[in-house]
Amino acid sequence: MKSIINEIKFNKDGLVPILVQNEADGEILMFAFGNLEAVKKSVETGYAHFWSRKRKELWKKGESSGNVMLIKNILIDCDEDSLIYLVNPNGPACHTGERTCFYRDINNQPEYSSNIKSNIANKVFEVLKSRKKDLYNESSYTSSLFREGLKKILEKVDEESKEFIEASEEGDKEKIIYECTDLLFHMMVAIAEQDIEPADIYKELNKRFGKKKKDYTLDE
Repeated sequence: MKSIINEIKFNKDGLVPILVQNEADGEILMFAFGNLEAVKKSVETGYAHFWSRKRKELWKKGESSGNVMLIKNILIDCDEDSLIYLVNPNGPACHTGERTCFYRDINNQPEYSSNIKSNIANKVFEVLKSRKKDLYNESSYTSSLFREGLKKILEKVDEESKEFIEASEEGDKEKIIYECTDLLFHMMVAIAEQDIEPADIYKELNKRFGKKKKDYTLDE
């Protein structure tokens, strides 16, 4: 497929604005600029590179901190004068240690709502993966599930599914939320056991969005 890297319209300083987004959940992580060399380096190496306007030099994100960003794709806008790096971040994006540089609102308050919506599933899943590696953590319920294996995990999914259905039939919203959370948690344990990532589910949802069921149903 032909690259359109040479069609990027850099500004008078030879730079293009770059928005960096988490490929897994769509969270905006940071904003920076890149010149042609930075964009080419990002494509060639697979890691996010930018141009520092302050230091007047090329820089690889995470080169000193270790918080590198693996490039999954690069999007160019319709006017060809700005880019989005879709990345898999290895640690916080912000130098403050926050997951994203956009961690507060205009009133200087923590932006909890977006963090909860976009981050919590991935945060929980990272803990699940660590528990899967630590099977003999006697104090961890999750480790005990992984230790007992897929059959036990699926029994819990079935149990929580029935409790969610019962709560839904009763119509108690607080109980529905509670039981739905239990069900989602155990479903996440189940996909972790099968080495499936939340990003795989997000991609499948995105593939289905706006389509009829017949257009995405798996062949029997």
